[in-house]
Amino acid sequence: MRGSVSGMWLLASVISLSLIAAGQSAEYRLSRNVLPSLYNLTINIQGDVTNPGTTFDGEVAITLQATQKDVLQITLHQDSLDISSCLLYKADGLLQQTIATTALKYDQETQQLTVPLAQALTVNVNYTLNFMFSGKVRTDMAGLFSASYLDESGKTKWVLLTQMQRLNARLVFPCFDEPDFKAKFQVHIGRPSGFNAISNTKLIKTTNLGNNRFTDQFDVTPIMSTYLLAFVISEYQARGDVSSFAVVSRPEYYSKTEFSYKVGERALAAYDAEFEQPYKQLGNELLLFASSPRFPHNGMENWGLIIFSDAILVQDPGYTDGWKNKEFTIRIIFHETSHLWFGDSVTFSWWSYFWLNEAFARYYEYFMSHELCPEYQLDQQFVVRQLQMILETDSVGTTQPMTSLESSVQTPSEIANKFSSIAYAKGASVVRMWKNIMGTDNFNKAIRSYLKQHHLGNTIPSDLFAHLKANWPETPTVDLDEFFSDFTEQPGYPMVIVNQTMEKHRFVLTQKRFLVNPEGGGNKSLKYTIPITFATNLKPTFQNMTPGIYLRKINSQINLNSADPLDWIILNMKQSNYYRVLYDTPILSKIHEALSKNGHSSIPVENRAQIVDDLFNFAHAKMLDYADVFKFVEYMSNDVDYIPWYAAYNGLQHVAKRLTPQQLPNFEKYLRDITTAVYTKLGVNWKSLDTVLDVYNRNMQVSWLCKYNNADCNKQVKAIFEGNSEKPSPDYRETFYCAASRSSGYDNVLQLYQKETNSNERDLLWRSASCTRDYRTYYENQILKSSTTVSQKTVGLAQMYQQNPDLITDIYVMLTEDINKLNTALGSWSTTAEVLSDLSDYFTTRDQEKQFSEFVDKNSALFGSAAAQLKTAQTKVNTNLQWAEQRLGPVVNFLASRNGAAGLTVATTLLMMMSSLLSLMLR
Repeated sequence: MRGSVSGMWLLASVISLSLIAAGQSAEYRLSRNVLPSLYNLTINIQGDVTNPGTTFDGEVAITLQATQKDVLQITLHQDSLDISSCLLYKADGLLQQTIATTALKYDQETQQLTVPLAQALTVNVNYTLNFMFSGKVRTDMAGLFSASYLDESGKTKWVLLTQMQRLNARLVFPCFDEPDFKAKFQVHIGRPSGFNAISNTKLIKTTNLGNNRFTDQFDVTPIMSTYLLAFVISEYQARGDVSSFAVVSRPEYYSKTEFSYKVGERALAAYDAEFEQPYKQLGNELLLFASSPRFPHNGMENWGLIIFSDAILVQDPGYTDGWKNKEFTIRIIFHETSHLWFGDSVTFSWWSYFWLNEAFARYYEYFMSHELCPEYQLDQQFVVRQLQMILETDSVGTTQPMTSLESSVQTPSEIANKFSSIAYAKGASVVRMWKNIMGTDNFNKAIRSYLKQHHLGNTIPSDLFAHLKANWPETPTVDLDEFFSDFTEQPGYPMVIVNQTMEKHRFVLTQKRFLVNPEGGGNKSLKYTIPITFATNLKPTFQNMTPGIYLRKINSQINLNSADPLDWIILNMKQSNYYRVLYDTPILSKIHEALSKNGHSSIPVENRAQIVDDLFNFAHAKMLDYADVFKFVEYMSNDVDYIPWYAAYNGLQHVAKRLTPQQLPNFEKYLRDITTAVYTKLGVNWKSLDTVLDVYNRNMQVSWLCKYNNADCNKQVKAIFEGNSEKPSPDYRETFYCAASRSSGYDNVLQLYQKETNSNERDLLWRSASCTRDYRTYYENQILKSSTTVSQKTVGLAQMYQQNPDLITDIYVMLTEDINKLNTALGSWSTTAEVLSDLSDYFTTRDQEKQFSEFVDKNSALFGSAAAQLKTAQTKVNTNLQWAEQRLGPVVNFLASRNGAAGLTVATTLLMMMSSLLSLMLR
């Protein structure tokens, strides 16, 4: 606090020093001896619509009760507020005590404000604690902050809006700023004429105060957490009914929000039916979607007022209305709307259980969207974009569990750490696993009963588990407490190792924790309760995701027996469960044969992607050699589906980035061969009959093939670009123009950029033009001489070397031949160091390393403190080169040897996988 309570800072400092000296840790959690029930909050912004000011005034009356005897102080939160008045009223409205601001005690570390009382509060009696205060309208997108934009006439317009999550309500008003201190809120917004205000609930009254000032009063909210309070003050216009459902955005965006409005209507209706608890029965009749030109997230699920970044709600025809744009809008709207149930109505009790909100929101983001918009095949996309992504993240020794001990999540930084992909993507993957094991009907019953029982309450994981248990199938038997704990309270995940015995009649399953670097930390001995689903060549039951057996922690192994010999077995149907599978060499060889057949032996795209992704990750973990994985992936010469190709390119990128310029031609030949079928099917030109995943797949194929100098790809792009005036679809535009710029179309793409007026399209065209192989002309004219921003220049430079891996050395030499010119263009030595450090991450030879080291030694003094960044980059270059030298020799030899043969080498021999490593894993 400042101003009238500035004397308290000295007291806070003394207290903090005393605690440190005594070796005590700060207490971040509030006592529950006082609980709030209602906040009557008024916020008055200053200035006018042309300059709304940088401060606000506020008043809050907090109705509260003591829950125990002898309460002689009230402790709550505030951060960066100037408190000018503090009063305590009795239930009858009479003043009980005036508390001098100098008597307030503030702990800066915990942001706790303690109000001393002259007499103890009476238990279960309402009191009103009143504060008058002022605060800052911030610019860092926390608390109450401002954002500006230019309207169609070029005039600056202002928006004032809030972001209270995680711990930011205390920046706006004194409050009990923890998720389980739920209360009702009544909001009053004082504003100048010309602005309008929206909040969580319906506007019920506007009062004209004179002097062009108004106060808007909003209805009382349902009981909710402080982080869900929101308001927006703007000149926005609504599409829809502002008393029921509407999208609120800039007036010039009205015609561009029809799609998001309709998606919102469909999402709300879908969840009403899914949860059998319609939104309006939760306690709030209003739902508004508001857009913002500047926002820290894609969206924020404030109850009744969900705030989105502009990109989510606004589809600009011909620019941002492609399939990918629309899919993004659909997913984020479905995500945020699901929070009205998971998060707003039912809220986690503490941040250590944050996944109870986000796991379900991410799950429904994909699977409820899939039900309503099946053309995006989001059920399949989930496997590669969420599950496989998080399996990679969750394989490091420093990963965290979904659920942490409350005692370990106390400080703001510890709370921030729970806002990770573990809560979102792992959480959603585990929810998907539960749902597929239980079956849709049982899962839905469990979720509905959980939401109904805990409406307006706070929960911990065991509250959810109780409802899952009550609806769990009776067979096969499993210790559900152990199963739930293994995947939520333990970090990481297992891999199942499959070995074949008894002449193909028996398969032996064992488990161990998968760590990409077993020596890099993490408990290697962890075991998990693993649901086992499988299909064979005799019973290809890939649709059955109900486990027939569990590999339990107490089992050293389990056996799967077959009366008839089996050619192959594949575990984990549609990669439904949260683990990897490592097959021994004979099994994997037979799987390769099955995948190589027409129709891939009916093995679905999810399992094809699973096998490819697992193999690349086992290679990354040194359990397999990359050469063996590359041989296996040759089956993809007849695979045309996006999902397995997504997994393949995700794996290939780790190797491709480390190949030297001399090795790249052999890699291009390999890429050309394995993409034969998919490239033949999709080609370079867009088609009206393309499915959504065709569009995504072509984007990916052309991006890779043209980048690595596939002659036909570049030839076709050049011909279409020069002979077709039609714009590519928004989804494909950047990939196509990038390839065109690379294949002699640079001047024309640059002209398109210079003529374009749409800001998003200009950024796209700038990135595309930067793909040029005419790097020196681009550098001299667009980086050194151009008036483009530093941000644009750094983006352009990165595109130039990232999109031309064979030109890395030439581009580096050009940039460093006169480093002062580059520094002048970029405006600082620190930015210059950032550019060179990023470029050095693409070095693949010792000669490049030597040039870089000599440059750093010679020029360190110029860079000043930024030279440290270059030194760090030097170390990383050496690490990258050592990794390539140690790991890529066999695959480089494989690529070279197959390039000497005609056509595609068909893998007819057993894949050469190290049986000794498998033996070690079985110990």
